[in-house]
This record gives sequence, structure tokens and C-alpha cells, in this order.
Amino acid sequence: MTTITTAFADAVHDSQACFRRLLTAMAEPGTRVQLDRAHAFGAMNAGAVQVLLTLADHHTRLWLSPALQADTATLDNLRFHVGAPLVSDPAQADFAVLAYQDTGGCEAVLEALPAGTEEYPDQGATLVLETDSLDQGVAAVLSGPGIPGQRSVCLGSLPPALVCWLSERDPPSPLGLDLILVCERELIAIPRSTQVEV
Repeated sequence: MTTITTAFADAVHDSQACFRRLLTAMAEPGTRVQLDRAHAFGAMNAGAVQVLLTLADHHTRLWLSPALQADTATLDNLRFHVGAPLVSDPAQADFAVLAYQDTGGCEAVLEALPAGTEEYPDQGATLVLETDSLDQGVAAVLSGPGIPGQRSVCLGSLPPALVCWLSERDPPSPLGLDLILVCERELIAIPRSTQVEV
């Protein structure tokens, strides 16, 4: 029995719609956007799926956390619809997806993901992190480019190591990781240039 499911119904228009919403999320950190053009791929929620359908391709090195690596439906659909090469080491990844049930092991992943170099700051990775809520849980105040003053957000039930990393990260600009927190079909972005006060 096949595990392949439908991705975007209209590949061009749906990916363009998602891309515009992701641009809004990145340009206005902490702004909630909804991606409603595709469903989950097995264990990977619909929001994370649509981020990859929109931003990843066969040149994008992709790392998946253990729960996603172990899910046949997730792997089959990503190979079929996205074609991104999977890497076993997060240090080699352009994109990483961390399932909510794997966030307890986030510390090693955060340390390993590439933050770019002075010559190639664009080589910093993007981490797509599944969370259980954007309405409650860890409360944070964001500031920086794209935010008039400050913006308050909720990040869900995140482990202490991830909260600590968010509040203490201070890599030399423009180095660092871009973070996209996804809850089902909704997401917020916290780019590397955003300051986080928890």
C-alpha cells in the first residue's frame, strides 16, 4: 500500500501563496501566518510540510529528527514531492526539522547546525521546529529588524535548553540560525537577527 499523499493541488499557485506568507513571517518576526495549501506527511505536521514544499528542493540538504527519520510516510512523501537529499549529520544540513517529540534532544542539534561563515553567512541553517502551541507556553518578547518596538509571542512547551539557547544566542551578525516554529498549520519565524527575551 502506497504512503504517497497529495502535496500542493496547484504546485505553482500554492507554492507562491505559501512563499508570500513565509516572506511575511521572516520580514515581520513573531507575526503568525497560516499555511493551508497541503496536509501532513505522516508524522510531519502540515505547516512543516508546506515550508519544505515551498523552500526546499533537490539542492537542499535536509536533516530530520529521529521520530521523522523513523516514519516511512514522511520519508516517502519528502522523497517524492521535495527530492531534498537527507543527511544523517545536522552539521551538514541547510534545513533541519525537529519533531515536537524530539525537542528534548535539541541541545546537540542546535550546537551542530551550521551558522554560516563570514565569507558565506547565507550558509547558516534554517531550523523548522514543531511546537504544541502558539497561544500558550513559553512567553517571549522579540525585538530587532522588522519589529516596530517589541512583539510578544508564545512559543508552546519548549524544553529549558531551547529556551536558554533562544535567550542567550548572540552570534556575530549576520551569522546564526533562522528558526521557524510551527504548530499544525500556523507558524512564526524568529530570524537570526531577532533578539529574544524570555
